[in-house]
Amino acid sequence: MNRVKFWIAVGLGSGLSPTAPGTTGTIGMLPLLFFIWEGPLIVWILGFFVLCGLAIWSIPEGGRHLGEPDHGQIVIDEWAGMCLAAFGIRFFTDLSVWIGLCFGFIGFRIFDITKPGVVSWCERKIPGAWGVLMDDIAAGGYVLILALVFGIISA
Repeated sequence: MNRVKFWIAVGLGSGLSPTAPGTTGTIGMLPLLFFIWEGPLIVWILGFFVLCGLAIWSIPEGGRHLGEPDHGQIVIDEWAGMCLAAFGIRFFTDLSVWIGLCFGFIGFRIFDITKPGVVSWCERKIPGAWGVLMDDIAAGGYVLILALVFGIISA
């Protein structure tokens, strides 16, 4: 069971890159998002909560195995954050799947790397697996908010 948790924590291997594991891990999520893009709202909501549950369940084992609780190669949290970002773009804009995923990816990575405001607070103040997850949820939330604003302005 520990090996399963580890492989989930590292995004089925997508985070094991020695350089920029958060970026490669996020790229690893894009095929799944492409696959569900036209899916109904319930698929998106359930998928997001399943990813969050898997993150809380697997992150401690990934940290134990890699020797650091928030090791860069743990990317299941990026998967959940990117899912939230893509959700915002999918449901609040008229962008096509390819353009939407590109904007979502770029926006999510910018917020995840620069850690403005709430993203930084979550990383510093929330302990354990929840903190590892919530900074990425906050980064995805920023993209969701931008998508909502963009969708309102362009309507």
